[in-house]
Amino acid sequence: MQDFTGLDKKHWSDRNPVPLPASTAGRETIIIALVEFSVEGPVATITFNRPHALNAFTRDMRQEFGEALDRAGADEIRSVILTGAGRAFSVGQDVAELQASYEEEGPQLARLIYEEWVPLVAAIRSLPKPVVAAVNGAAAGGGLSLALAADIRLAEPRTSFIAAFVRVGLVPDSGAAHMLVRMLGLSRAMQLTLTGQPFGADDAQKSGIVAAVAPDADALQEAAREWAGRLAEGAPLALAAAKSVLYSAADEPFSLVVDEEARQQDVLGRTEDHREAIAAFLEKRPPVFRGL
Repeated sequence: MQDFTGLDKKHWSDRNPVPLPASTAGRETIIIALVEFSVEGPVATITFNRPHALNAFTRDMRQEFGEALDRAGADEIRSVILTGAGRAFSVGQDVAELQASYEEEGPQLARLIYEEWVPLVAAIRSLPKPVVAAVNGAAAGGGLSLALAADIRLAEPRTSFIAAFVRVGLVPDSGAAHMLVRMLGLSRAMQLTLTGQPFGADDAQKSGIVAAVAPDADALQEAAREWAGRLAEGAPLALAAAKSVLYSAADEPFSLVVDEEARQQDVLGRTEDHREAIAAFLEKRPPVFRGL
């Protein structure tokens, strides 16, 4: 495993998070030491809160992020925003912690990946509600995997996606290779991976990795709230099923995907939300979805 970008690595082992307000008007905020979880209406925002370390992940931070994702699974949450405090989304694995683990027990990278990184990536993809990543600054190494795992990505001019694994003699992990090839195609994914070159916001938008590029970091957060708010108005069961079908479509043969589509449609056709959508269409009014 890796996660090194050449970006301001000084103080990567310093774990003091930036203080954040416990609440704001109309917003409930739970501060876990290294992660902020806040809820505004039906939208939850998870913020990586180690800005002095470019939100490099330690073991404690991975655990707290997992707990935040569990909270985001609550029925009252309809959509989720992922973002980072400060000037980076996340540069992935904390290098100082990684070196300390090498000194203690030698490299155990497969175990680290399977036990601590892959479950987070899988949890984002399998969360039965839309996940919007507001990618501020660098998303590198494991941070790249987390950003790519989101359903929709938004960027700002400083955003860069960096597959820097080869710079430290390693390969993409935590699903990064799988997602890069499927999103970019083999040739472009190979180029980015073998060179470790940053992939900027404009290129990412042209390639379809990001849906939109905001003019600055503040506008990015506002755009993320707007996207998440619109998604939260959708039919929850249908959104969850759509995620499942589309991820299956990216990974499974056509015949299996067709079967999954039919299965999901059969279930959704019996829901109250579907009946409400039909009634609203006929009555020329906006539907009110309840997740039933």
